[in-house]
Amino acid sequence: MYRVILSARIEKSLRSLDRSLRNRILSALIALATDPRPPGCIKIKSEDGVWRIRVGDYRTGYVIDDAAITVTIVRIGNRSDFYD
Repeated sequence: MYRVILSARIEKSLRSLDRSLRNRILSALIALATDPRPPGCIKIKSEDGVWRIRVGDYRTGYVIDDAAITVTIVRIGNRSDFYD
């Protein structure tokens, strides 16, 4: 299993979301521990090594380190703000 790492900034972003959306995103993040490349994930072309998953209108960007067996969450945001 991979270890999912959330920074303080990401945790703050999650706390600002409503409870149902936060729970859906957290479920998706927990699932990354068992499968960091789930069906529907996409490697972002404009950023080297960053993958993204979609949860409703929100996107979660993350970096996979297979050597260290970690998934580091680098960004969570609404799809309109995610690609800026």
